[in-house]
Amino acid sequence: MMRRAVVCFANIQEGRDPKILRELAESAASVPGASLVRMFSDRTFHRSGLCIVGGPEAVSDAVFALVKNSVTKIDLASPERLSDETIHHHIGAVDLLPFHPIGSATMEDAAHTSRTVAERLGRELGISVLTYGAAHPSGRGLAELRRQTSFFRRNPGALSENSVDSQVKPDYGPADASPKNGITVCGASEYVLNYNIAVDTQDLTACRDIAKAIRATSDGGLQGVEAMAYTHAGPKSSWLVEVACNLKASTSAGGCPKAVLERVTDLADKAGFRIMHAYCTNPTPEEIDTLLREGSIGSKFKFPWNVPPGEEPMTSDSN
Repeated sequence: MMRRAVVCFANIQEGRDPKILRELAESAASVPGASLVRMFSDRTFHRSGLCIVGGPEAVSDAVFALVKNSVTKIDLASPERLSDETIHHHIGAVDLLPFHPIGSATMEDAAHTSRTVAERLGRELGISVLTYGAAHPSGRGLAELRRQTSFFRRNPGALSENSVDSQVKPDYGPADASPKNGITVCGASEYVLNYNIAVDTQDLTACRDIAKAIRATSDGGLQGVEAMAYTHAGPKSSWLVEVACNLKASTSAGGCPKAVLERVTDLADKAGFRIMHAYCTNPTPEEIDTLLREGSIGSKFKFPWNVPPGEEPMTSDSN
């Protein structure tokens, strides 16, 4: 039987300082029984994702250690961040902690891990936490929850006009979020693959139409796909638009990266645009399954530190 394990792709609002990111990675990777299997850093969005895999208890401790360290180094209320013109939508210094069951783990394993982390963040660190998916009694979805916060209003360049707030009371921690830490969203669901497609244009409106067309909620949309479009830095100081997708059915024929890329390519061609590249920010389910079968989880090996295609790689003494 494949090992019982949980994966968390922690999203934090730091993507530019290699020294800080090295320290944060080490805090997560130092917990016995948990492995940091990938880190993805995006300078444009000032955001990184750290993929932590291991037994539920080990992942819980590793994610807590990561958050505890992150909130000492990230200040959402700093003038530099409030004036940033390219930073990604967010409501928390540690913005999102999604937990997924893998191997022989159950959804309740992931939900229990998520709730355990959320409770500790509120009680020990004083962070306001909202939960979603199997971690919340209603099973509410992530997108649904985000629409009840200021997440979608906190656009690049509009952070100072839209403070962190929520129409729903935090499930853990203070009722009023601190301006420095914001609100952390923590939940449990089946695995979600983050897949981005770069379109060689600066026409954000047209790419928003493409993103809308491929969403599962649209007529003719693709299975399990959530999508948005963002302006993003490209190679050689150029700019492009990324269609950023959450693939909730990434192993299905209708919702896999190949199907999504084909549809976006077709829509882009009709609009007169070409696709530059496409990439995943977190490992695929198949990649994680391979790590489990090989017994690599829990061992201390060098993790890949990825960036968007065309960007200069991050440097790390520990990698």
